[in-house]
Amino acid sequence: MTFPLKRIAAGLSRLAVGILFAGAIVAPSGVDAQSTTTKRASPSAKARSAAKPVVQNPSAWVANPAVTGKAAYLIVDATSGRELAGDQADELRYPASLTKLMTVYLTFSALDSGRLSLSDALAVSANALNAQPTKMGLPPGGSVSVRDATMALVTRSANDAAIVLAEALAGDEPTFARLMTQKARQLGMSSTVFRNASGLPNREQVTTARDMARLANALLRDYPHYYAVFSVQSYPYRGRSLDNHNRMLGYYEGADGMKTGYTAASGFNLVMSAMRDNRRLIGVVMGGESAGRRDRQMADLLDRGFTSAQTMGLSPWTSIRKPPSARYSAAQFMPGAAIQETAPRVAVAKADTAVPPAAPPQAAATRVAGPAAPAAAPATPDNLALGSWVIQVGSFNEPQAAQLALERASAALPNTMRSSAAATVDEVQMANKVFHRARLTNLSQEQAVDGCRRLEKQKIYCSPLQITAWNTPGAR
Repeated sequence: MTFPLKRIAAGLSRLAVGILFAGAIVAPSGVDAQSTTTKRASPSAKARSAAKPVVQNPSAWVANPAVTGKAAYLIVDATSGRELAGDQADELRYPASLTKLMTVYLTFSALDSGRLSLSDALAVSANALNAQPTKMGLPPGGSVSVRDATMALVTRSANDAAIVLAEALAGDEPTFARLMTQKARQLGMSSTVFRNASGLPNREQVTTARDMARLANALLRDYPHYYAVFSVQSYPYRGRSLDNHNRMLGYYEGADGMKTGYTAASGFNLVMSAMRDNRRLIGVVMGGESAGRRDRQMADLLDRGFTSAQTMGLSPWTSIRKPPSARYSAAQFMPGAAIQETAPRVAVAKADTAVPPAAPPQAAATRVAGPAAPAAAPATPDNLALGSWVIQVGSFNEPQAAQLALERASAALPNTMRSSAAATVDEVQMANKVFHRARLTNLSQEQAVDGCRRLEKQKIYCSPLQITAWNTPGAR
């Protein structure tokens, strides 16, 4: 009997050990759950594919105390700038991928100034390859054209493309982010700070609905020849389709751009522009609970906005003519389209403080006063204090053209502003060519922004600029 009893005892012992082991796996203690030596089975392939992508690490994310919520919205008439609806439009919010609108703006600027061409091949860095999704899927160690990278930003909202463009324009992404913030100030986006080119979570990267509406308006105003790219619903790249995240393009009457955005901290964001009855509205919705709810809110706000615009008899939208600096058209961003410049690579130097050149170019030491304000003393580089504001009317190959542009601009301004502004032309050497930059100086920020708005109503294209280390005569 001894032998069977031993076998039974041994079997019971193994059963007890098995039960204890199973219990430990099913319900580990708090210490076991945090142990670095505890191994767990990997989830199945099906479970992994069903899991939602992690936008940010909750344990590493520390919210910005100045950002008090997610929700905000603003609807404005694009022609007059009249606010038609708004709520918390000046409260700080996280932009998420709305950030890429500024990345696209600076890319358009580089194309027109000749610093980039659509066919340029940009190197794919390790930083771009390691970017968090969403991505366009760049080849390791390869390159991507400016056209493909730009369209991946517009449609797929590709973070790797944003990094590639940032590094091409500024050397590295942090430097590019500083240039983005600098440009934001010049466009009147006083509350916006950028820390990266993509919109990936950063507690210091903030904006407002009003600032985003200003950026959308700037894209319409400054690059009308490229604006149609925002209506592209799908773009082919390496055998697959990069579909546009902006679903309103497919079903909202009159919708023709711009950009979506999402992170856990921001909620679902959208900047939208639409045309109906020859009126254009710009809408911004931030902090939506879902993409669908955000889109429905935007549709409702735009519907009400168009009704209000008609009731108030607001002026119709007038298509903005293509500026002389335009080197391409939106059609050339499409695959298969011939990339042929409509202007020389550096025909006109637009002063938008996008990127400092690798080596400081030599600028003329003197500036000549334009005829628009003959009583004003000639300006010198020392007269332009950092932080002051100017209205730049354009850059020209000939000084006579610059002076004529200043005369026309000055005549369109009110007498009070004309008397305080100094009309100046400075010479700037870029790419072995000399350009003559026409500016109205000695202005406050309010005067520069308001003055440029008045000029644009007269179809005089201009930019309100703040004087910085990159756009003083000796720096460009």
